[in-house]
Amino acid sequence: MHVVVSAARYMEVRAALKDQILGRLELRLGDAMDSEFDRKVAANVPAGVPGRGQVAEKLHFMGALPRIDSVADVADLSDGTAAFVAAVRAAWTGAPAPAVRLLPRRLPAEQLPKGFEFPHRGVAIGIDETDLEPVFVDFDTDPFFLVFGESESGKSNLLRLIAKQIAERYSPDEAKFVVGDYRRSLLGALPESHLLEYAPMASSMRMHMEALAGVFARRQPPADVTPQQLHDRSWWTGPQIFVVVDDYDLVATGAGNPLAPLAEYLPFARDTGVRFVIARGSAGASRAMYETFMQRIKELGAQGVVLSGDPAEGDLIGPVRGHPMPPGGGTSRAADGGIPSCRPAGCRSGADAARHSRSRGGGCGEHRFVPSAGEWLTRSLAGAVPVRCRAEPRTERNL
Repeated sequence: MHVVVSAARYMEVRAALKDQILGRLELRLGDAMDSEFDRKVAANVPAGVPGRGQVAEKLHFMGALPRIDSVADVADLSDGTAAFVAAVRAAWTGAPAPAVRLLPRRLPAEQLPKGFEFPHRGVAIGIDETDLEPVFVDFDTDPFFLVFGESESGKSNLLRLIAKQIAERYSPDEAKFVVGDYRRSLLGALPESHLLEYAPMASSMRMHMEALAGVFARRQPPADVTPQQLHDRSWWTGPQIFVVVDDYDLVATGAGNPLAPLAEYLPFARDTGVRFVIARGSAGASRAMYETFMQRIKELGAQGVVLSGDPAEGDLIGPVRGHPMPPGGGTSRAADGGIPSCRPAGCRSGADAARHSRSRGGGCGEHRFVPSAGEWLTRSLAGAVPVRCRAEPRTERNL
């Protein structure tokens, strides 16, 4: 691998990089005082003679035109250089340089491993840019997963993909979804067999989170728990609960946050089988990080993905900031601190997902909720019919 760098002045090259570049040539400089070889020789380099300069030995040199067509005119130098490169490529008989592998513009979810294929690694959500291998999310290691991104960057699509992979890994008796979706972008897109509760408004969301706080309390280890039970997490029974929240900026407002009652239980989420998948717009995220619930999740070292966003918002997940990226592209941060760039998979992303969401309309079908906030989850986990927000059947259910 060979690197050639050009700059108008030495000051434009960072010191750490300049120390690594040992082979240097100086053409005529705008100011001879900027020369690092010899200022007197630099002052004697004639003006109006392209290609003239000096080398480190304080000697003048003359560069040749990069063309082989015996034409000395520089008016069509770009065409001559292109012809020169094409001739070299045609005459080369050795192996060509390997092509630079890039993340694809679109990645269908079918190309990723199924949710049950690598249970020891978690569920796959995309591929990384280093070796184009799958990126996994392991909720057994870290129960918190955050997604940040600007509008139409692929946040809701990533939530659909995660829900699909979880449903493939766990049976309906092993995992349930409690969904907060004020814009109804996930309506009808989550596996019905695993859907426990769907909250499209603040009142229902608050009721479900209060009930979930009771589940947290009931699943706390008792005083006589054994070391083996702590290791196996066998002092409680029931499915794992995945709390999926889209558009968190609409959930946590000045009027309050329905998830606030869960803040004190977050350190015990991994041991009590409760997982959180939260997506939020990147606009204003730096200020929202001081909100109690989100700040507690970040303190516990949440993993996540930062999709396209404004870098001026600062660090969102660890040292990761948002940057302009195509829909579906982002930078992931694993629980161990690894930060590869990745492309989450899915059949819809960006504007396609937004148009699909708008085509469904914002309406919801029949809303039925259990009157008592303390009974809904107990009845569902005991085998009662799950109570949820139900919509009319749709023909498009791709994830």
